[in-house]
Amino acid sequence: MLRDIKLNKTQFIAIFLMAFLGIFAFCGIYGEYYGLVQTSDEFYSDTNLADGWIYNTDFDDTSVDKISKFSTQQDRQAVVQSQANLEGNPDITLHFVENGTISKFYITEGKEFNHNDDEGVWLDARFADARDLKVGDKITFEFDGQKIKKEIKGIGYSPEYIYEVSPSSLTPDFSQMGFAYLSHKSYPSDLEYNTLLVKYDMPDGNFEDELDKSIDYLSFTKKEDHLSVSKFADEMAQHKMIGDVFPVVFILVTFLTLLTTMTRIVTHQRTQIGILKAVGYKDKTIIMHYISYGFWPVLAGAILGVITGPMIIPQMFYPTMKTSYSMPAWHPGFDMSFVYIALLMVASSVF
Repeated sequence: MLRDIKLNKTQFIAIFLMAFLGIFAFCGIYGEYYGLVQTSDEFYSDTNLADGWIYNTDFDDTSVDKISKFSTQQDRQAVVQSQANLEGNPDITLHFVENGTISKFYITEGKEFNHNDDEGVWLDARFADARDLKVGDKITFEFDGQKIKKEIKGIGYSPEYIYEVSPSSLTPDFSQMGFAYLSHKSYPSDLEYNTLLVKYDMPDGNFEDELDKSIDYLSFTKKEDHLSVSKFADEMAQHKMIGDVFPVVFILVTFLTLLTTMTRIVTHQRTQIGILKAVGYKDKTIIMHYISYGFWPVLAGAILGVITGPMIIPQMFYPTMKTSYSMPAWHPGFDMSFVYIALLMVASSVF
């Protein structure tokens, strides 16, 4: 076997490389996909992402009570959202938060968000980095004809802003856009909450039907339709599609190269096979000998692909992903399907 592999090393190296590249691409792209799914799900869970956003000009306690009557999930959070300006006129969305229990601010630097702290502001990490702002800096916001000056108490991320729409380009310019979380006590005039974040334990359609019967409101957005959530979900679906299609080419080429090589070797060695049978070797022994030609190169390529794919390919995707999406962590994922696909490829090659 070793002698024949040496004599036909070009073909066997091709078999090894094609098997390696097929599994490498599959495990690498899916490792990146599973990493995005697992990391985003963990982020959404840690921050208690809202199930829905109800928008109106104002919410009062009566509206909240009516919603609570038809949903056993009692988590509610009223928010004032307002567009603000800074020096250079970036678009900053201010969130004056009532309690900070839903779609919580994810802290990476500074103190945890405090919904009773009327002196501080918690700022978007990407905006702070682009503007070279640090914890402890003073920052002034101008909105609705009013100015407020606050101290940056924390820097971090929000599950509502994994994706942000740039007002000036297709790729987000984080120096010209961002968000900030503040206590409801920081609002300089009478509070009129214009956004209500809700958690509920019923189908989206049922919740919206009950909502229509209970209160007057301007619009309702469920989690799956929220711009940030849906855009990131679409991105993950595209990566999964690439993982489904791209490796198939390498795997088919592996089988074709293997079939061509082994057909030529067996045809060339018909005389040797006859001599082996004549001196007493059983058919099973001879068959296993030639099957091993396909087994070992494909097995070696598959193992190497399973190990290196999730380590290398996700790191090639993430720098580009980070230019458009914002999350506190980016980690590749692993799934037992990687092992199963590698074993299936080896078994198919042997077959």
